[in-house]
Amino acid sequence: MRKIAAVAFVVTILHLSAYAQAQPPVNHSPVVVTTWIFEMLPPGDTLFKNFNFDSLMNYYVDKGIRPNTMIKNFRVLRHWWGDDSFKLLFIYEMADLNSMDKAEDKTTELIDASFKNEADKKLFWQRFGRVFNRHEDNIMQDWVKPKI
Repeated sequence: MRKIAAVAFVVTILHLSAYAQAQPPVNHSPVVVTTWIFEMLPPGDTLFKNFNFDSLMNYYVDKGIRPNTMIKNFRVLRHWWGDDSFKLLFIYEMADLNSMDKAEDKTTELIDASFKNEADKKLFWQRFGRVFNRHEDNIMQDWVKPKI
């Protein structure tokens, strides 16, 4: 009886394996998930005088992400509450695997070109670098897209 069950199990596994390999190929876009650790701003830090976090992020998205054709989609998420509420996820859906490094360079290039004043550009990147100075990157891909 055990031999019959084992053979049935192996045949089922082989069938499922062949079925999975017979699926038509799907072109999944790579997704880069960058986890930033949001740093608390020290009291009295003059770099952040008249600073607004939303305006920093909106500028980053409006000038660097939206016009970048290598980035198909972008989201920023944070933990709802708890100790991890200082972690921000930047989720970039890329056009293809080859465009990941180019897209980052293009975002920086677009933002740099948007400034008419060198001092404003320097201040933007100083603030951005101070708020987002520690991170980790993960390259992911859609596995399934269930319909909801």
